[in-house]
Amino acid sequence: MDIPPPSLSLGLTLCFVPPGTFACWFVAVFRAHHVWRDTFGECALRCLLPSALFSLERPVIRCSGKPVCAPGCLRQKFVKRISPSNYVKHRGDEFSAAYVESQISPVSLQERIEILDVLRGLAVCGILIGNMQWFSGYGMMPPSVARQGPIGDQITHFLVHFFVEGKFYSIFSFLFGFGFALQIARAEERGDLKASLFKRRLFWLLVIGLLHAYLLWAGDILSVYALMGFVLVLFRKKTNGPLLKWAFGLLVVPILTYVLLYILFVAFVSPEAVAKLDAAQIGFWNESVKKVSRGSYLQIITDFNLNYIVGRYASLLLEMRLPKILAMFLLGFYAYRRGVFNDLSGHRPFIRRVFVYGLILGLVGNFAFAAFAGAEAVLPPSPAGIVGVISYAFGVPALALFFIGLVATLWQRAAWRRLFVFLAPVGRMALTNYLLQTVICVLIFYGYGFGQFGRFGATTATLIALAIFMCQILMSALWLKYFSYGPLEWIWRQFTYRRRLDLRLKRQPTTVDSLT
Repeated sequence: MDIPPPSLSLGLTLCFVPPGTFACWFVAVFRAHHVWRDTFGECALRCLLPSALFSLERPVIRCSGKPVCAPGCLRQKFVKRISPSNYVKHRGDEFSAAYVESQISPVSLQERIEILDVLRGLAVCGILIGNMQWFSGYGMMPPSVARQGPIGDQITHFLVHFFVEGKFYSIFSFLFGFGFALQIARAEERGDLKASLFKRRLFWLLVIGLLHAYLLWAGDILSVYALMGFVLVLFRKKTNGPLLKWAFGLLVVPILTYVLLYILFVAFVSPEAVAKLDAAQIGFWNESVKKVSRGSYLQIITDFNLNYIVGRYASLLLEMRLPKILAMFLLGFYAYRRGVFNDLSGHRPFIRRVFVYGLILGLVGNFAFAAFAGAEAVLPPSPAGIVGVISYAFGVPALALFFIGLVATLWQRAAWRRLFVFLAPVGRMALTNYLLQTVICVLIFYGYGFGQFGRFGATTATLIALAIFMCQILMSALWLKYFSYGPLEWIWRQFTYRRRLDLRLKRQPTTVDSLT
């Protein structure tokens, strides 16, 4: 039987339905238009709407086995059982996408892989310790000034560079890639071959990151992850071999870029310009201490934050951190493909190799990085900077993978599992905890808070970071006793799924969320 177009069906309905019946029907449809759009789709509308001409029965529509009451003017014999996967397969329009989207929900608590939450919590801790050097101002201090400080701060700063700097954002990048692969797999199962939900998730993460960078702290990483996430989508069809080749190639890019920059610098920049650059760094440090420690909120976001944002993204391009982040995304993607965390015991030889090679390469590379460079890409470019870039390019990801392999190895023992599990709530609320760290730190160090910017050394700043993280462990565990999501995860998910999600924890299994 030929199905008349929706416009003709609507015209016939308007002609033959009595005015009272039509009025009731119109009000009901108007109030529940989103249910019609998401549940029935175009196919159901075309089949059901003409039936108003013949019957005033009240049919029950079954979508994926769930009964849904329809208006009485629709006849049941036209109702069909609609399967989400088949529906998308045969219908590629906006109605089918809306219907399937209404069936999507976040990952349930039983589906979560707990070790990933533990790793995520560990990464949140390491990121805070690394960021604290910059929140406090110590990381912005010119090397010539830092060398005049207490020896204890110099040792702490060295250890932070050796064990922390870059390693934990690399772990977080790895987990982001793993989460991306998981979401892509779920999207393909429901017929979404364009990763539309993941892209929407990235868009809102970008919005959150940009607001975070401008309104609070320009050292934001969320916006960077979101932008690189859109690039990651392009790799979803790559097989495992090309994924690993791309990851290795992306790690090499910063080395080639810095070497080229060094050659250009030596060829075209005079020694006088180098001296001026050193003086400019000291001047910027002194000016920043005054602005940040004494400025009001409005002064900081309109002056310091704007300049810091420009410098921050320029340094990301100069240091070629973006290829490094994408490389870790791809390694996480590869780990999902191999099913490493779904079967730790079955991947023990593989995890052992990652553990051993990561430890050896990580120790050598990070010692060279911390001892000779102290930064990803030292300016002005120098031979020591080249050593640092090479060491960072391979040593940092290697040590990050060593930490992942270490946790994965110890996790298989009951005693260590009980010790690590306290990190899981922090990982489940990673977005909330990351942004909360910013709020706490700017209140401690910025002028609209206690104004302590530039007054603490590396040792004190690290102790403050550990104290904040201990509080977050307690806060996260307490919050998740009563709620399913962290507060910002809840908001982010509602924008992503375009519907309200229950926040309070229910007795039955409920959905939870994290920064994947």
